[in-house]
Amino acid sequence: MPLLGPAYFKFSPPNMKFKKTLQQQGLYIINFSLPAGRACPGADKCWAMATVDSDGKVTLKKGVDNEYICYAAKGEVVYANVRRARAHNKALIDGLSTHEIVDLMLLSLEFNYKSLIKKANLFRWHVSGDFYLPKYRDAIFILTQELPNLIHYAYTKNLPLFKDVKKPDNFRLNASWGGRFDHMINSKDFPRSARVVKDQAEADKLGLPVDVNDSLAFGEIDQNFALIDH
Repeated sequence: MPLLGPAYFKFSPPNMKFKKTLQQQGLYIINFSLPAGRACPGADKCWAMATVDSDGKVTLKKGVDNEYICYAAKGEVVYANVRRARAHNKALIDGLSTHEIVDLMLLSLEFNYKSLIKKANLFRWHVSGDFYLPKYRDAIFILTQELPNLIHYAYTKNLPLFKDVKKPDNFRLNASWGGRFDHMINSKDFPRSARVVKDQAEADKLGLPVDVNDSLAFGEIDQNFALIDH
């Protein structure tokens, strides 16, 4: 893969777990991420972020109502390159307009990720982070329509950004429980939802199927499901 220019967005291939299970189904995901915590305005029970002090020491900062630690935030504490890539993406978005975000994302995919985008049939927005600005949500909706051959999907806790907002046909949004706006989750406005549970027994008690490889998150059926905390 060619070197990434400083002005390009940074995308990533699937992790090894998803790559192995999904390739068996002929599926391939390309991912885009933002900083955990810093780009999670709707987070509550999972809110956490990596912080770097003046000596360069990286630690995990957790929210006051934290019940389970965000795995993405933990990853940013351990992997400096991951932390920097996500911060880089957010910094670019903050300084661009909606259409500039779209244009730069398309250029970034074309120049640095052509092989990934050619074989991908799924696009996950936010292994880390969330939709945090209206202009960014709008840019992703435009990009979704610019890449109509892909199924785009995401989890979100920032539900006010999507209330009464029409989504592209190839975009699948999963409301994520455990946030500041849980009271907004209902079958009409958010017919797909994900809830973190501690184990299979808790999922069974709630009557929820467990999604082990995102296939329920990007699947055609609108439904509620569980994710086991890892």
